[in-house]
Amino acid sequence: MAHALNHIIVHCRNRRESAAFLADLMHAPTPLNWGRFTQVTTANNVSIDFADDLVPHDRINESHIAFLVTDEEFDTVLACLKKNDVPFWPDPGKSREGKINHNDGGRGLYTLDPGGTVLAEFITTPYGEGPA
Repeated sequence: MAHALNHIIVHCRNRRESAAFLADLMHAPTPLNWGRFTQVTTANNVSIDFADDLVPHDRINESHIAFLVTDEEFDTVLACLKKNDVPFWPDPGKSREGKINHNDGGRGLYTLDPGGTVLAEFITTPYGEGPA
């Protein structure tokens, strides 16, 4: 049986704000409100459903969502972050603000949504597929 990811639920502080932030970075369609969720749909039709009322805010952990993007898409994301003065880092530990990584011969970065609960990663080369 084939398995295909259909959707994921991400707990955040403000579902509309977090969804709009991610959709803007991805140049995705405008997020849709669907019941208690605000949904962003990726290019491969996986839905990211943001929820802000399912878990008390003091119990929300940082989520991590990674996107494999083209070089052109990476450039667009990076330009958007810089234009809007949104912090980004080369690693999930957030060690060097304003820097990107070149892991596996590609480029990558991490950024947080406005509520500080969703760590979005954008990479141009899948892990382990670049030069040794």
